[in-house]
Amino acid sequence: METLKTVTPSQTRLMSLDVMRGLDMFFLVALGPLLSAWQRAWGLPSWLSSQLNHVDWAGLTAWDLIMPWFIFMCGAAIPFALPKQMVEGKAGWRYWRHVLVRVVTLWVLGMVVQGNLLQLKWASLQFYNNTLQAIAAGYLIAALLYLVQNRTIRYLIPVVLAVGYTIALFVGGDYTPTGNLAIRVEHMIFPSNHDGYSWVLTSLMFGAMTACGMFCTEVLRSGKSAIRKMLTLACLGILLLVGGLIWEHWEPAIKRIYTLSFTAQALGYGVLMLTLLYIVIDVCHVKRGWGLITLYGQWALTAYLCGVLFWSPLNLVARILTQGLSNHYSSAVCSFVQTLETVACLTGVLWIRKRLSHRS
Repeated sequence: METLKTVTPSQTRLMSLDVMRGLDMFFLVALGPLLSAWQRAWGLPSWLSSQLNHVDWAGLTAWDLIMPWFIFMCGAAIPFALPKQMVEGKAGWRYWRHVLVRVVTLWVLGMVVQGNLLQLKWASLQFYNNTLQAIAAGYLIAALLYLVQNRTIRYLIPVVLAVGYTIALFVGGDYTPTGNLAIRVEHMIFPSNHDGYSWVLTSLMFGAMTACGMFCTEVLRSGKSAIRKMLTLACLGILLLVGGLIWEHWEPAIKRIYTLSFTAQALGYGVLMLTLLYIVIDVCHVKRGWGLITLYGQWALTAYLCGVLFWSPLNLVARILTQGLSNHYSSAVCSFVQTLETVACLTGVLWIRKRLSHRS
């Protein structure tokens, strides 16, 4: 069996990874809110407005791709971060301290964002109920996989996890909101979680998605030619997308429980997008004009927290700056301008975060 080549941590970071992460985060906290505000003020074509919301149960929209791409791109960062924590190719205390600190930090932040941690009431606390915690679970699984030196075994395990999860869903129930196994397990372990999403059992799929991102980065950092890298990723993306579409004939694409058909399609689109960005940015060297997007990509966690946790105070600043507009324009127009100002404030926070990081 083929073994992995050692990749030195000093290799240059790929700009395409930051751009893709930035596009995902910019869509979530900036472009999405702006388009929704535009819809309220002037309207949007139905084909576009329908892409700005999650589907109720089965199906897939552009908005449904945000979370899986976020998990995928966090896996893509692993080959850059984890080798730096290893000593002579071995994982010691430094490695596991880095992994555990990251996992715990993401978990606690997830509890702050959606788990009601700041209410300081045990009865309302939701322990596992957020995207950041899904990333933490996937990161922990991928950190374990990263220690497997054999290439075949390393990437066979995530496939086994995904297939095992799919078989469990098929055998353990149906694909209705109340009859599927994943949410039944969720309610059994965490009775207070009633948002219609599965987290505990679905962690198997989160690990597989993170491993997929890790694999893509290892391909891009390998010693293969640019053509072989592009072909490898393009073939993987097409295989995932087509396979997901075909599998949808037997299993519906459901984001709330991350069925295999949904996950394969989401990852397929993600891998193909990464391939395109790699060709444009890292192969053709079109590296100008991405500044705003890379800002969101390099500080994705800060952008996420600003977008979901601190949107209200940022919007309050925007309302103060635009309070006189209501005397001249309709409420819908004022709402759009306030959203635009809020996004500008959020972008300013990221810029300040970047400047402080450079000074330190």
